[in-house]
Amino acid sequence: MVESQIKMRRDVEVQTRRQVIVDATRRLVAERGIEAASMDEIAAAVQYTRRTLYAYFKSRDEILLQVFSEDLADRWAVQQVAVTEVETGLAKIVAWGESLFGYARERPSSVRLQAYWSFKGIDRAKINDALFADFESLNDELTEGLRAIFRLGVADGTLRPDLKIDLSISQFVYGLRTAIDRALSPGYSFARFDAAEYVEYFLDLFTRGVRRQKESA
Repeated sequence: MVESQIKMRRDVEVQTRRQVIVDATRRLVAERGIEAASMDEIAAAVQYTRRTLYAYFKSRDEILLQVFSEDLADRWAVQQVAVTEVETGLAKIVAWGESLFGYARERPSSVRLQAYWSFKGIDRAKINDALFADFESLNDELTEGLRAIFRLGVADGTLRPDLKIDLSISQFVYGLRTAIDRALSPGYSFARFDAAEYVEYFLDLFTRGVRRQKESA
């Protein structure tokens, strides 16, 4: 009994310290960018040694993936609420996109982390198996949720009946991410535009392509 209580306290302590590291890394990324979130900077932020960090995380990538996974779970919760407020598949696609933009606007660091993983890829050798399994499960849940929306749209007649759903989902997600990244980018652009209008215009163009056309009389 005593041994189990000691183990439980140790597990809680480990989880608490891991969360301190993750939260500090999230602040570094938000305030100074991903490049600033080195192991040395993370260690300094939590007042641990670099060696101590490795007692809790396998690599810098593992810490960043934990940050991203938590953000992804929060974002998905927001999107699930948004899509329940409209009825049709077509309307839910728009709500899904608008809620993603809203979340990204509040947490622009989440956009940078998404781009980081899309460009870099995940080196499984640097990631704990349990963490990757949780991340993969969350991604599968997100994908299936969006797939259900597209299927609903085909079934309720708001989307084209010949729609290739998985291709449409992939192009929708990657196109939307790019539009949001461009809209929220603080860097130079040859064109000036309102961020919300930029994303709404993308959503309008995409939904025009997938919506069911009215049959001519």
